[in-house]
Formats: sequence, C-alpha cells, structure tokens
Amino acid sequence: MRGSALALLIPLAACGVWSGDDDTPSIAGTGSGNERSYAVADFSSIDQRGPDDVDVRVGTGFSVRAEGEPDVLSRVKIAKDGDRLLITRQGSGINWSSGSVKIYVTMPRIEAARLAGSGDIAVDRIEGAKFDGSIAGSGTLDLGRVGVDQLELSIAGSGSAKAAGEADALAVNIAGSGDVEAAGLRAASADVNIAGAGNIRAVVNGPAKVAIMGAGDVDLGPQAKCEITKVGAGDVRCGG
Repeated sequence: MRGSALALLIPLAACGVWSGDDDTPSIAGTGSGNERSYAVADFSSIDQRGPDDVDVRVGTGFSVRAEGEPDVLSRVKIAKDGDRLLITRQGSGINWSSGSVKIYVTMPRIEAARLAGSGDIAVDRIEGAKFDGSIAGSGTLDLGRVGVDQLELSIAGSGSAKAAGEADALAVNIAGSGDVEAAGLRAASADVNIAGAGNIRAVVNGPAKVAIMGAGDVDLGPQAKCEITKVGAGDVRCGG
C-alpha cells in the first residue's frame, strides 16, 4: 500500500531538521535590554528548533530581530547554514525551554520552513514555484497567503499547519495526530497520505490521490475527484 511506508518515511525526514548542538557558528546579537538584532542575510529557508515563536514577513532586504527577557535572549542561537536561517536555544538541560522570546524575520522570499519543537512559525505570504513546510513536534506552521505551483506539507507528531491561498499541486503527509487546516486553500490537484489520526481539510478542484492508514479524516470539498486507498476508520469527503 502506498501509505504503508508513511510512518517510516516522515520521522526519518524530520531527522533532517537542524539541531542547535552542532558546530554551526552562532551569529552574535547586538543591542541591549529586551531586544537583539542579528546581522545575517542571503537565506531563503528557516529551520526552527525550540520553544520560541517566529514571525516571518516577506519584504525588502533581510533582518532578524529577537524580543524577550534579557536572560532568555542570551540563550537564543541564530546561525546560518547555506541558504538556511537556523534558530534554536543554546545548551541543554531542564531550563532549556524556559522563558519566552519572539523572533521577527524579514526576507525577500521564503522557499521552506522546518519546525521542530513547541514553537510556532507564522509567514505572512508565500510566492514562487514551490514551498516545503515540515513539522516535527507540537508546533504550528501558519501560512497566511500562498501563491505557488507546488505546496508540500509534512507533519510528524501532533503539530498543525494552516494555509490559505492557491496552489497548483498540494501534497500532504501526516504521521501521527497532526492536522492541516487549509479550508481557505484552493488547489488544482492533491496527493494526501495519512498514517495515524491526523486530519486534513482543503479545497481541491481536480484529481486527488488519498491514502489513509488509521483514523484520520480528509475533506477535499465537493469538486475533488478522488482515488482512495483506506485501511482503518478514517473518512474521506470528495466529490467523486
């Protein structure tokens, strides 16, 4: 069955999310009090690992800024690996995730966002050929306005993704109890795989392949023409 390998494939893919304990050199922050700025540019994707929320605005130029309590700001790690902006906390231990920091990022375009942990990433708008969003953990990826040829969303765990806008092709892979809430997203086609109790809602005006192994539910709207493979108690709503 096409969906049977899903429970293996998604957790393995999630292991590619960067860990803050590697040797990637951190970028020193400047500023004082409750705010720090980081001199970093030329990135097109974001990897976030940890408890902090990230607000991404697509605009002119690059900027990275953090706001929070000074003792927590001192534990924030910002780094860059190729075209990826890396965000996490320094060190480890019981206090690793304590305190709250908000990260504000401006970039000309974003092609991918990877989220591991309990923090959230919100992106105001996405345009281009392809966007790849992946979640490993309990965080939320919120895509405000999408206009892409290909939109790929993967969840391993209990995290969630939200999206609105348009995509020519939508691909969703869920392993676990994560949800994709995309009732405001219109797609011309879709490929959906669920292993577990995850759910997806979107609007597809064309062909869709749906594979469910477990109790997950799929609602692609009345215009979706679905080819369904299902094992378990999950429900699928399509037009035909």
